Amino acid sequence: MRPIRLDLNGFASYTGAETFDFTDVDFFALTGPTGAGKSTVLDAICFALYGRTPRWRVNTTQNALAPSAVEGRVRLVFAAAGTHYVATRILRRDRNGKVKTTTAALEQLPDGVDPADDEALVEGLGRALAGSPSEVSNAAERVIGLPFEQFTKCVLLPQGEFAEFLHASPADRRKILENLLGHSVYRRVQQLAGAKRDAATTAMRTLEAQLARVPAVADAELAAAAERVVQLEKLTEPVRDKANALDGLAAAVESARRRLAEAEANLASLTYIKRPDGVADIAAQVSDAAAAVTAKAAEVEATETEDERLRAELDGLDLGLIERQLKAWAELAETQSKLKTGLELTEELRDQFAEAKELEEAAGEEVEIQHASLHKVRMAELAGTLRAGLAVGDECPVCDRPVETVPEHDLSESMQQAEEASRTATIEHRDAQAGVVALQTKLENYEERLTELRLAEGRLKKRLEGVEEPPALQARRSSSEEARQQLAGTSAALKAARRALREAEKRKQTADERQQRAWKEFQHARDQVAVLAPPAAGDDLAASWEALVDWAKASLERAASEREAARTELTGLDGRAGTLRSELRMALGEFDIDVPRTGGGGDYVGRHAAAVETARAGSARLAEARRQRVDLEAETRRFAHEAEIAKALASHLEARRFMEWLLSEALDELVAGATVMLNQITAGQYDLIYRDQDFWVVDHHDADMARPARSLSGGETFAASLSLALALSDQLASLARHGASLESIILDEGFGTLDPETLDAVATTLEALTLSAGRTVGLVTHVAELAERVPVRFRITKDAKGSHVEKTWS
Repeated sequence: MRPIRLDLNGFASYTGAETFDFTDVDFFALTGPTGAGKSTVLDAICFALYGRTPRWRVNTTQNALAPSAVEGRVRLVFAAAGTHYVATRILRRDRNGKVKTTTAALEQLPDGVDPADDEALVEGLGRALAGSPSEVSNAAERVIGLPFEQFTKCVLLPQGEFAEFLHASPADRRKILENLLGHSVYRRVQQLAGAKRDAATTAMRTLEAQLARVPAVADAELAAAAERVVQLEKLTEPVRDKANALDGLAAAVESARRRLAEAEANLASLTYIKRPDGVADIAAQVSDAAAAVTAKAAEVEATETEDERLRAELDGLDLGLIERQLKAWAELAETQSKLKTGLELTEELRDQFAEAKELEEAAGEEVEIQHASLHKVRMAELAGTLRAGLAVGDECPVCDRPVETVPEHDLSESMQQAEEASRTATIEHRDAQAGVVALQTKLENYEERLTELRLAEGRLKKRLEGVEEPPALQARRSSSEEARQQLAGTSAALKAARRALREAEKRKQTADERQQRAWKEFQHARDQVAVLAPPAAGDDLAASWEALVDWAKASLERAASEREAARTELTGLDGRAGTLRSELRMALGEFDIDVPRTGGGGDYVGRHAAAVETARAGSARLAEARRQRVDLEAETRRFAHEAEIAKALASHLEARRFMEWLLSEALDELVAGATVMLNQITAGQYDLIYRDQDFWVVDHHDADMARPARSLSGGETFAASLSLALALSDQLASLARHGASLESIILDEGFGTLDPETLDAVATTLEALTLSAGRTVGLVTHVAELAERVPVRFRITKDAKGSHVEKTWS
């Protein structure tokens, strides 16, 4: 797998659209400060291919989307085995804040598409290989040849897992090498060989069971069956001749039987031709019924004429209008009577109102008189109040002169009388006023009612202008009632006449139907003997029946003679047909062919033909059984041979010696290549060896002491792991032509732990790998000395808006 282009938008720290263009790049570095987003680029490549990254938990995408983004997008264009592919995944955050992959696709791009051209690189351009997240992961594994776990050990080595292959268990290391080298095909060969052995054994046993069911056929059986076919075929012409003769007789017999049946049918038909009873009375009944219908129709017509006359007379009289006019005259008389009475009552009420008005005025004058008397007494009472406090010689409060004498006078009784008289006068005045108001209201109501009556009188008089007087209207109403009574009688008579007409028509219909049935009965009887040319029907039913009966009597004798002639001919034909059937039964009986004692020539020909076919089929069946037995024996031997070969192959491969030898050779190649690189990186200090299913190093600076690779320091472990990784990518890639596609290696670990000399050796080794092996090498580093030696650098920075990338060249 070689990356060509990576597009990020909303992925992790890359909130905006950023593009990493690896076109024509063999050696590149991802540089920038810690936390800028360098390792996120490796995460994006893994996520585009497999839907997950080493730094996330399995199937966790919550960290893949930028915190401020609702949707994120990753698109990776890569090459594998000379073919270009594009993997796309789109993430979306739902309402609950959960991040899910909503769209995923893997396409194979057609030739000639420039990945650096945004207009040329459009979705849906190539051939679709997968269309869901799981399908894309599986398809990427098939295209690259590595599952996710092995991809992150051999191609893209992230932080914390750089030394996975170095420290992997023997079983895991074995799986990685099998996938890399394509050696799993041998396991598949062993499985297929076992399946082939089982299938061949099953087929052999099935054929043996079939062979047991196929009988052995002797030469004598085949010869006897063939001879029977020959003898039956020779009998074909004689059987066909006698059968044709029998069929010829059958036609004559059928003709004689048909004539006999016709003669017997004619006799039966002629025997049953008899005139029904009552035929002569039917015509008279039809005539009487028709006359009755005519008479009743005339009666209905006369009654309808009288009914129409009375209805026309009543149409000119509007009883409703007459009643309304009489009611209006009555309302006018009543209104005028009420108006006269109202005028009298109103006049009387006016007189009462005038008298009450006079009484009210007199009561008002009396109130004024009593009020004046009361005022006078009150003034005197006031003076008496002043007198009560005076003594002789005091100044008078009224005239300011000395009082000579104080008079004695009690006014309380006069005061009471005056107040009582004033109250009485006031009450009488109020009563008089109330009486005046009541009479005035009543008078106004009377006058208002008089006005209403006068208006009603005017409306009624205007309504009755030009209307006849009540006596004339009453006379017209009486005349209308008489006409209605006459119309009611006429309607009843009309109903009775129509009912009588319907009954007459029904009787006529019954008579007509009886006559029609009689004619149908006659026609049916005549149709039964129509082939014998009976006399034609006339207009008179009775005469037609008489002519038909006389003709039937004359035809009976002729039909009896025809029946006897047919019987004689049929007897002779049956005898000749019996002789032919006996000859056919004898000829076919020699071959044990069951034939009918009766039947046509076709029956005998059919039985003979069936016997011929049965004999041929039996002969062919015996020949086929012999052929099947020969074929089954040959097939059984062939499958037994295949089972033996497959069993031997599966046994050899099942021992795993071949696989162990292949993997041992691969490990030897891997260790040899890694030793060269490790020796170069460590300036000749270390060699790498494989012992006891684990990696060891030989330290030439310590008397060539061998120790496990797990005892190396951090920098030394990085150098050994890098050597193995480069060996996997460089030397074993040539062996993995049918396995994994190792066209690149991307490293994200440990360069800061190296001393300057080792760092220089690592850089030199990586440069040589790109030139000699044609591999793309990528580094994630913040070591400036190493980055400066890389020809293409992707400088990654981060600000408040997210991570950004800038591509530079040395």
